Amino acid sequence: MGSSQLLSKDTEGCNPFLKWAGGKRWLAPKLASLLGVPLQQRLVEPFLGSGAVFFYLRPKRALLADTNSELIAAFRAVRNDAPSVIRELSKLGISQSKFREMRGFSPSDDVSRAVRLIYLNRTAFNGLYRVNKAGKFNVPFGNKRGSKFCSPSHIREASFALAGAAIRRWDFRKALAAAELKHDILYIDPPYTVKHDNNGFRRYNDRIFTWLDQKELAEILVDFARKGGRAIVSNAHHQEIRALYPPDAYHAIALSRPSCMAADPAKRGISTEWLFVSKALSQSRAQIIEKLAGG
Repeated sequence: MGSSQLLSKDTEGCNPFLKWAGGKRWLAPKLASLLGVPLQQRLVEPFLGSGAVFFYLRPKRALLADTNSELIAAFRAVRNDAPSVIRELSKLGISQSKFREMRGFSPSDDVSRAVRLIYLNRTAFNGLYRVNKAGKFNVPFGNKRGSKFCSPSHIREASFALAGAAIRRWDFRKALAAAELKHDILYIDPPYTVKHDNNGFRRYNDRIFTWLDQKELAEILVDFARKGGRAIVSNAHHQEIRALYPPDAYHAIALSRPSCMAADPAKRGISTEWLFVSKALSQSRAQIIEKLAGG
């Protein structure tokens, strides 16, 4: 029986309160098969997104970071004042006019920023979060009939899970500099697209995370692994990415899954991504593949 089937009610993971492009809900159970649930070590995530891996692994301690100020404000508010987030969300109805109003709203306190982000995230097309060059949210209304905000119990569960987490608006360099070699587990999921793997890879991905950033990130993580650090990295399935994580530091495993990013289900295909697992996790590549298959 897998570790995820042995959870008590108190340690059971919960789903993220946000939807996020490139989110790792699909991967979280596989990582749990490698790391165990609840995770005993501190988890460090420098690219937080929806926090799917954090919420599934449910560590008692975590360092969660991202450069997105609205995202970090929302996580702080859910952790610190879930009742206020729930109360303010309950006042809002779902309509295109309310969506336009919320899209143009510029709140300053954490609770109001969380309410705005959750509202837009749940009512925008495909649950996307995207801003223009001026930093303004620019995804159109795309609410499907029957859509709902997160339930109050869902937000309370997320708040409980976040109680032991430090939440920081940091870039990956600062977050990784704070990682403890002997005590932490790193999960790294930088921005990337699984499309354009062989057609304009660098040019396309530079719009979301530059190649220089990819190289600097890999250099930090390879050094961390070679010193005995434990880390798992998700990244695009491309030969240039593969070359950044050498076999003396990381096992490289290709994971395939159905893609869910196309609006038309008929156009959704299979996407493949790299998973790099540091040698310090003390498992052979064959053992890792076997556990991932069961996750």
